[in-house]
Amino acid sequence: MIVAAVVLPAVTAHGQGQDQFALGISAGVTIPAGVGADLHKTGYNATVMWGIGSVDSPFGIRFDGMYSSLGEKSNTGLTTPVGEAKVTSISANFLINTLGSNYHLYLIGGLGGFSYNPDGAGTKSKTDFGLNAGAGLFLPGVNTFIEARWFNFYRALPDVDTNVSGKRALQIFPITVGVMF
Repeated sequence: MIVAAVVLPAVTAHGQGQDQFALGISAGVTIPAGVGADLHKTGYNATVMWGIGSVDSPFGIRFDGMYSSLGEKSNTGLTTPVGEAKVTSISANFLINTLGSNYHLYLIGGLGGFSYNPDGAGTKSKTDFGLNAGAGLFLPGVNTFIEARWFNFYRALPDVDTNVSGKRALQIFPITVGVMF
């Protein structure tokens, strides 16, 4: 009896400090901004994610792989329009739960790499560095979340004046709904 009273609290305390792992998927709309909005229309996105977070900590880490498709826009001012574009990115992100115990409002930010692949004649794919930041709301009863983020992909877009590829940043705003497993 005395042994159980000493061992049980230690096991419970140890178990509460363990990391939890989560897999997730999400989909939504991708809205281009700045020069990206001049060259592309709103498109769609899909993301797969793997997260690590401590049960008793407000912090977590999440790795995301995102695919976005942006529509073609005419009258872009370029001598050769860039056409539709596919954007893929892989990022490592840091999450901070800011409010709530049942419904979690969280902030997310990270960095990673991306590939911007336009399909217009004479265009070239670009691969480079990018940053992201955003906010989300996690609903634990159904393990779903709603998230809005800002991505800045450096040196992705062509310069509008010179038509030289890879001279301007592409900024997009993916807004997603997802589920965690």
